[in-house]
Amino acid sequence: MKYSTSLLGFFLIAFSFTSCKSEEEKRVELLTNQYVRLVDSITQKSTNTAVANWPSIEHYFEKKTSEINVEVDKLEDNHDFDAKIDSASAKYEAFRNSIILQKLKLQSIEK
Repeated sequence: MKYSTSLLGFFLIAFSFTSCKSEEEKRVELLTNQYVRLVDSITQKSTNTAVANWPSIEHYFEKKTSEINVEVDKLEDNHDFDAKIDSASAKYEAFRNSIILQKLKLQSIEK
């Protein structure tokens, strides 16, 4: 009886660690999905709007990138999340490069 009680206690502790990790993974998955939606909303802005508001857009993006990276790094198995984040970041970088080119064109026209 004492052995079965100890075994039951061990399983309860193991289950609680597993469920905590699942909750953490769920939270990071939610944050990752929010990050992907953020990048989608940024890249869907018109070029003129993005050029006009670029400093604030870039600052906000950098802040969110830092936050998501800190949370993902807390997980042991973060390959799936890293892949989603890397994909969204590549999309943002392509948009950023087009905005920089647009800004350069506008500056050369103004001169």
